[in-house]
Amino acid sequence: MTRDSSAPANSIQTPSRNFKGAQPAFMFSAYLLMFVIHDAQVGVGLPGFQRVIYEAAGHDAWVSVIIAGIYVQVLTWMIIKTLELSGGKDLFDIHRHVYGKIIGDTFNFVMVLYYLFATIVSVRNYVEMVQIWLFPYTPTWVISLLMTCLAFYGVSGGLRTIVGSSVVFVSMTLWMAVLLYFPLVYSDWDHLFPLLESDVPHLLEGSMKMSLTIVGFEILYFIYPFIRNKEKTQLYSQIGVLSVTLLNLFVMFVTLVFFSGGELLKTGWATFTMLKVIQFPFLERFEYLGVSLWLVIVITNLMVFSWIATRGLKRIFSWKQKNSLYGFMGLAWILSSFIETRIEVDMLNNLFSQCSFYLILLYPVVLYLLVRIQAKSSKNKGKGEMKIEKT
Repeated sequence: MTRDSSAPANSIQTPSRNFKGAQPAFMFSAYLLMFVIHDAQVGVGLPGFQRVIYEAAGHDAWVSVIIAGIYVQVLTWMIIKTLELSGGKDLFDIHRHVYGKIIGDTFNFVMVLYYLFATIVSVRNYVEMVQIWLFPYTPTWVISLLMTCLAFYGVSGGLRTIVGSSVVFVSMTLWMAVLLYFPLVYSDWDHLFPLLESDVPHLLEGSMKMSLTIVGFEILYFIYPFIRNKEKTQLYSQIGVLSVTLLNLFVMFVTLVFFSGGELLKTGWATFTMLKVIQFPFLERFEYLGVSLWLVIVITNLMVFSWIATRGLKRIFSWKQKNSLYGFMGLAWILSSFIETRIEVDMLNNLFSQCSFYLILLYPVVLYLLVRIQAKSSKNKGKGEMKIEKT
């Protein structure tokens, strides 16, 4: 058995005879994680997260954003430590090692279902944006079909295509944050007062409601084996999640000073609503452009989610990833097309937020402790290395 010199001394290692890492042709540099994580976190949650946070924390909603951001930084550290202790394997292998093949694959299948759920939520929420702002009479199934076809085409190119798309799309959409300068012109800073009026339980409740907006960083569990210089994963991942926290905080501040409390509670898509104040002689409805450009962010989300889910199906059932992609996208399209009303979309978002809270925001802590205990136990027994079944 051999040990990777870059791994911690008490890491769980795999016998070199059985382990084959990702092929060099499919690997990418660690600095690209800043773009991939940023793109995975910024999705359909950002355009309308302000109202639900304000309902819980009131004027101090910005504090809830900071708390959620700090927690994500800590979770990111835990996820990377878990991966390092596991010898660079992905979550599917870690589950099999920690729980055994049958229970581990059950956990893996739960993750596949979660990403199917995430795909449906992303598709249906963006369809609603399009129907509210652009084409109110276009059937849901038409827009859903176009989105799933675009995502299918992107995923067919493989992980490097997804990573490259993230870099391009993030670069294309960063300028939208600059547009929030225009709402600031109409701001009323008295809306921020009184400061720190909410108590701790309400601030934490507001942070919990950030689930739909902040998840996405957990893709580290799945793309880590493809990172070329893994020793820099922690640095660039932390920069990636920090950039999203700062973006969420900036958007929340602008929203709080732009809307009064009563107005914000009646506004579903606060980010796009603020863009209404931007008018040029050649373009009066600037929010139309914002909704259209948001498609590139959502499509990248769909590509990441479907790549992870179909990779999971490949590991569990040994199905070819491209073949399972047909079924996955078809199922996502059909299920998202059955959700028609605003109430159903709200129920979908609330259920997904709860699933994300337990599966993405709490479960990594449990898994980190389990892997930590197993690694320490292995070291104490003098084995030094533990075998992970190759899949």
